[in-house]
Amino acid sequence: MRTLPAHLPTDPTPEQVDAWVELAELVSDEQFRERVREMALAGAQGEQQPEGLDPAKVAEHVGRVMREHIAPESAAGTEILHRIVDSHLPAAERARLADRLATFTDRGVERYWQLLGVLNGWPPAPSRVPAFEWLIAALRAPV
Repeated sequence: MRTLPAHLPTDPTPEQVDAWVELAELVSDEQFRERVREMALAGAQGEQQPEGLDPAKVAEHVGRVMREHIAPESAAGTEILHRIVDSHLPAAERARLADRLATFTDRGVERYWQLLGVLNGWPPAPSRVPAFEWLIAALRAPV
């Protein structure tokens, strides 16, 4: 985050001004700063997003279940989960995967990047956090 400084353009649009104000509020929030610290420490210790987990696959399958309001702990939710992760994944590995995903899944941090995108004129990206929150809940659901 430090390598991408946020600057308000010289002649900002109303959307950029709103983004600047919201960004200032966000980064002044102690809980947000603590969450970012937690993520940075996990990353510095070598903890990464789980390998082999395809975000596009998550978005594809979980996007459908979210549109259809399928609960992560339901039989249909389990079926979708098994399209994303191996159905034979041991419970301890499921819990570990859920914990690693949760470390790097945060709505406030995602919002930070969205606001930075507004300030820098980047094209908007769809939110991925709700899909990963569903996946985390499905991984933590009793088998």
